[in-house]
Amino acid sequence: MTAALEPDKSGLEGKRGATLLAPASIAPAIVTAPNNQVQRKFQLERLKNHTAVRLIVVQAPAGFGKTTLLRQYCARRESAGAAIAWLHLESYYSDPSRFLRLLCEAVLASATNEGTRPPLPDNSSASVQDFLRSVRAVPGELVIVIDNFEQAAHSGMEAVIAQLVRVLPKGAQLCIGTRVVPAINLPRLQLREQAVVVNVEGLRFRSNETAEFFREFRDISEAEVDRYQTATDGWPAALQCIRLSMRGRPARARSLPASGVTPDLIDFLATDVFENLSADFQRVLLEACMPERICPELLEHVSGRNDGAACLNEIEHLGLFLSPVDMERRWFRFHTVFRQVLLTRLRREMTEAQVLALHKKIAGWYEEHGFSEEAILHYIEATDEEAAAGLLDTIIERLVSEERLDLIVRYADRLSLDTLRKYSRILNAAIIAYGFRRDFAKANRIVALRKAELEKNGASREDWGVHNYTRIFPIAAQDHVAEIGRTGAEVMEQLADRQGLEYAVALNARAYWLYLNSRFEEARDMLAQARALHDEAHNLFGLSYCEWIHANVVAAQGGNEEALKSLKQAYAHNEECAAASVTAGSVIAACLAETLYERNCIAEAETLLHDHLLLLEQQAIVEPLALAFLTMARIANLRGEEREAEEVLDRLMYLGHRYNLRRLVTYAKAELVRQATLAGDLDKARTRYAGLASGDGEGDDGLLFHAGETEAQTITEARLLILSGRHADARALLQPAARKARLQRRMRRFMKLNLLLAISLNVEGQVNAARRALIEALRIGAPDQFIRLVLDEGPQAVRLLHEARQALPKFPDLPQKDLVSAYLDRLLAEAGEFTPVAMPEQEFEDEDAGAPLLEDLTEREREILRLVSNGFSNKALADRLSLSTNTVKWHLRNIFEKLQISNRMQAVSVARHFGLID
Repeated sequence: MTAALEPDKSGLEGKRGATLLAPASIAPAIVTAPNNQVQRKFQLERLKNHTAVRLIVVQAPAGFGKTTLLRQYCARRESAGAAIAWLHLESYYSDPSRFLRLLCEAVLASATNEGTRPPLPDNSSASVQDFLRSVRAVPGELVIVIDNFEQAAHSGMEAVIAQLVRVLPKGAQLCIGTRVVPAINLPRLQLREQAVVVNVEGLRFRSNETAEFFREFRDISEAEVDRYQTATDGWPAALQCIRLSMRGRPARARSLPASGVTPDLIDFLATDVFENLSADFQRVLLEACMPERICPELLEHVSGRNDGAACLNEIEHLGLFLSPVDMERRWFRFHTVFRQVLLTRLRREMTEAQVLALHKKIAGWYEEHGFSEEAILHYIEATDEEAAAGLLDTIIERLVSEERLDLIVRYADRLSLDTLRKYSRILNAAIIAYGFRRDFAKANRIVALRKAELEKNGASREDWGVHNYTRIFPIAAQDHVAEIGRTGAEVMEQLADRQGLEYAVALNARAYWLYLNSRFEEARDMLAQARALHDEAHNLFGLSYCEWIHANVVAAQGGNEEALKSLKQAYAHNEECAAASVTAGSVIAACLAETLYERNCIAEAETLLHDHLLLLEQQAIVEPLALAFLTMARIANLRGEEREAEEVLDRLMYLGHRYNLRRLVTYAKAELVRQATLAGDLDKARTRYAGLASGDGEGDDGLLFHAGETEAQTITEARLLILSGRHADARALLQPAARKARLQRRMRRFMKLNLLLAISLNVEGQVNAARRALIEALRIGAPDQFIRLVLDEGPQAVRLLHEARQALPKFPDLPQKDLVSAYLDRLLAEAGEFTPVAMPEQEFEDEDAGAPLLEDLTEREREILRLVSNGFSNKALADRLSLSTNTVKWHLRNIFEKLQISNRMQAVSVARHFGLID
């Protein structure tokens, strides 16, 4: 089944005709249409061999028969016992939580046993977990079709699709019909044999299909069929227009224009089809084409007829591009191409006043039957802004709570400011939606308008408090961090009852500012208050940000384990709830991915980022967005994919420049410097550092951010100074910064600074001082087992760890010696370092035990292993050895396989163990 238009839950009771739709009605009937439909045998046979893949994408421009192929495929699967769920998307389904709700309803409608259907949330949203429960309620195989995907396609929706593809259980398959290719890394899915793509070339009619298509004309010649095939290049919509124009004519279709396959061709043919119909039938088509979807009752309301069902069935029977979109065959839609032809004709034959009146009539019917969202759009088309805004005002708070920001933006874009200013709730919602969609100019303009209204009317403190609460969203999105703190404090003073969503968001804002100022206890206290208020208001969006800030507070103080536990709980909670699992939940996902990466759980971190990166890119504030991209870049580096890492950072810089978010640019540049420095490329590191703006490691007013406190200004520069041999200068930066970090109780930052200090001292030959600095850092990191913070400093850090482990018996009075010792062993094991303590006895007990492994390497592989161990990147190896980067990667795969290792750190350890490097 498929979900179709659904009335607002609040508007159904007591309304005439409110039972016109089930909560989730569905797809086109899976039967062969009565208008001589051609079976797409070649593609159907191809798809028949891929019923086990997770994803089928049918992608082509309008008029190529995407829906027809999917129907025919579903008919075959249904005849073999599979259940079919079908969702036809429209533009107002573009909010992820709303989309998931409709998808769940479509899936549940396909379940044969109603007793097994899990309940859905009371609101109009759903989560990925709700989707999974719905799928599991369907016995046997299930095909889920999402048709018309391009109508709702954007990065947020694509992020949800990526998640759905990953979590689909065995026996379930997702099929997407779309004009645009979803940004869900299709090539990777195809390489893993998890996806099949049918494109425009696969959908063009072949000559034999065109001949079958015209078989009703018994006297048609092969030459004539070939002429139509050549003129249309196998475009199904154009061929259908030709066939329709031939019916009822003593002669053949009119001569075709010489323009070839263009929109003009379909317009020419569709116009010819239309003019070949009776005047009464033409009028029926024009009356039915105005709404995106039409049902018999709506057609009767618009036209004054009493035979709406018969009219729609006849249009469909004649093949005039009308298809049902529900299993009950109550709702229909015209094909987009043909509908545009009809709308053009409608506007030509009607006066503007008549068109507006028709829109208003449609809006009235929608409103009466509880379809508020569709009614608003038609009121807007009718230029009745008052009716549109008045109806919107009744549902706007629900739209905000469900985080349907795209729909709010769509409405606000169509309403004039003069109308909007009469409705404070709509204005406030528009500020929030524009802010999080990064349309800062519009958000700021409405903020200024609202402020002027409040000043003019002498607003109360509570009104100012609500206004300033809405300001927090665009302020946060624009990364005006100092202003976030001030505005949060203002709202807390202005809202006297200290309750509700507005006060909770203000607590979030103020707590974030306190955290950035290292006032951790005050931040924790405010977050505890905020958490309770968010829970009470069922505000998952605000709660997600609250948990994210709390994790930052904990991690900054060295509580990596507590942060990980808290984030996992928050993520699990979000997955069980509606909108947060696909919107603000992405903020939790970014922080959780970075924390997992820190624990060296690379695969888990990467999966989270792949699921949420598109959504983060669309609407997250700077900090979680930066964390996600930086973590993704570091993961790419660990795999030896330097170019991929640079592309990730280039994208981060692009977003920073596009939205004027300076910190994104700074973080990306600092990470590029870090990459070059750790690769030992001093010239590149210096060049990149020269482009790094000053004052970027610490924010405005000395604020310290999670994404920057262990990188950016101080640390990036110090690392470069160490590579340059300027150790005194490096320590002049590191030592005061470390003292300050300890005073601020920013133990995560202190650990990184002390580690670099130890590396500098060790390189300069001050071995004892280096070990003391390292052990001081390890004592901080041992309780929570920071891993990547240490190992990401590369071979120098691993060498220092190894030497410290060997020297540890010389420190009998070391506090927490056992804990530090175990931590050292864990770090060396994670790095692949072969030590007597960390490795089983049978592995490399002596040189001879591992010698056969090394002997398997060719001379070229030994050379590459030696260079890798000395810090050469893939690109540097390619340049040094005059090879392509792909050849280098091939050699590395062979080396890793022969040595039974999995990463570069382990390669360094092996090379050192067998004396290939010092």
